[in-house]
Amino acid sequence: MIEALTRRIWTGRVSAESTVFRETPGSVAAQLAKGGGVILELDVEPVGSGRFVPVPGPGGRGNWIEIKRIGVLPGFQKRGFGAVILRELDAMGLARRAGGAQLAIRTDQPRLIVFYEALDYVGADDVELTTPNPLSPPPFGMRKIFRTDT
Repeated sequence: MIEALTRRIWTGRVSAESTVFRETPGSVAAQLAKGGGVILELDVEPVGSGRFVPVPGPGGRGNWIEIKRIGVLPGFQKRGFGAVILRELDAMGLARRAGGAQLAIRTDQPRLIVFYEALDYVGADDVELTTPNPLSPPPFGMRKIFRTDT
């Protein structure tokens, strides 16, 4: 369900070369098995989702999460639902004792930088993605520290 919902959310909003359009139910299930995900429902209708996978922290140290594919269907945007999804993913990372989270924003989605900054993410030029896209310009990396790694 998350793969189909994500495709519906992103179709017409990002370039056709996005890796979202090369995902399969199997590849999404594999990500969920490693990490986790969130489906936002309104009146039992799925309207948004997001997921994460575990990754090494900055410089290869510590355990972190990489936030992936947060999105909300067009008819449900501008209501704060993306922030709800991100906060839940952050909480899931904290529950896994992750030191923080990283994510990347496509160059054709610069408005999202302000969205993530408002949720305590900061720019980071050293974010290494688990699924980089060689067909697109390098994305803008961001991260949020949950706690100090010891």
